[in-house]
Amino acid sequence: MRLRALPWGRPLEEWPEHGVVTLTIRKGESRHPVLFVEAGRRRYAIKETSPEAAQREIYALVELQRRNCRALEPVGYTVVRGEPELAGEVGGRPVYISGDTGYCVTRLAEHVLPQSILYRYPFTEPNKRLLWNAIAELLLALHEAGVYWGDPSLANVLMDLRDQRLTAVMADAETAEVLHGPLEEGLRRQDLESFTESLAWQAEDIRLARDLPEEQRIVTEADAAYVLSRYAGLRAARRPPSAARAGTVFAHLSEIELSIRHINALGYGALVSRTRAVSSGLKEMVATITPGHATSLDNEATIQVATLRPGWYMRRLRVLLGVRVPRAEAQRIYQHINVHKWLLSERAGRDVGTDAAARDWYEHVHLPLLAFLDSYIPEADTATRYHIYADVLDAIWAMSRREQRPVSVEEGAMDYALASARTRSALAAE
Repeated sequence: MRLRALPWGRPLEEWPEHGVVTLTIRKGESRHPVLFVEAGRRRYAIKETSPEAAQREIYALVELQRRNCRALEPVGYTVVRGEPELAGEVGGRPVYISGDTGYCVTRLAEHVLPQSILYRYPFTEPNKRLLWNAIAELLLALHEAGVYWGDPSLANVLMDLRDQRLTAVMADAETAEVLHGPLEEGLRRQDLESFTESLAWQAEDIRLARDLPEEQRIVTEADAAYVLSRYAGLRAARRPPSAARAGTVFAHLSEIELSIRHINALGYGALVSRTRAVSSGLKEMVATITPGHATSLDNEATIQVATLRPGWYMRRLRVLLGVRVPRAEAQRIYQHINVHKWLLSERAGRDVGTDAAARDWYEHVHLPLLAFLDSYIPEADTATRYHIYADVLDAIWAMSRREQRPVSVEEGAMDYALASARTRSALAAE
């Protein structure tokens, strides 16, 4: 069955009577009728609304897609002409309104949980933090892309659970306004206030649906404050490097590291990619750190933020390096691989991808460092081994910043060992 064969012009609730087999998918609240169908081996969500609203929403979704915002995938809209409808009389004369119907068609998102699933969401404190992190991340991404949502709430969000992440997806763009440049402060505040205010009635709906006692608060004012704090923290972490440090060789990488640490402290994961133009101050360093000739540094690092589920870093390192790293050190090691990936990308003049960066890391960093650890702590257990592994990486990076030059694994590891010996001697002397 193709989309054009559907009974357009009939109310959506009548479509099953006309032979349309609908998909049994739970959907969230909507002010308009919504139906899910499969056509040509693809799945679609169809919303019945006014012609103007259908056109406006699809145009907004197309622009959102162009700006790489996480929202429903637009397919198109259609308008079916209908007979004018009598709305009443004015001065004894009949007044008619348009009988036209608009349909907004989007691709049905895979691997996502609709808003309705939130009525069964386990609202423990750790789970709520994951949820609020994802919401704050989505709101900031939209605002930075120049999108004013207008009606942000849990009712208008889908949650994508792929790859052990929790990613919020904008599920309703009917009220969205797509502007030029990042959103101004007044509109940001309006969106944030709208979302935090919506938490109160949304929490009450969930409480009633679960038949919980009135005194049991699923969402509190502390949750609203948490969303605002995550938004502000992420926004601060996205600020560009300061002009005062822009001329130093290690300035840009220092800013990357500081931003990653800030983002991690907020409870998010970070992935570094290469996208925008900067000065060529790092050219010599990149040529030295990454063997071979260095191409022009055309791009700067952009940090992508992700709301990650527990254990994500451990699983990711298992895939990338084939090793089991304790949770306490997995995040630190992964972020060092992130910076390594950026350096390799600068040398190649393109984003080399995480898999290629991990292979290079395994050969030029991981194996040499393991060889050092075999001599330095031969009897250490896995937890101790990877704790020192991460400490050595931090020491190599600190030495590189301090001396404003690239430091090899062997040199940095030896410096770490000597510094540790000096510390132990000083403690023994006391």
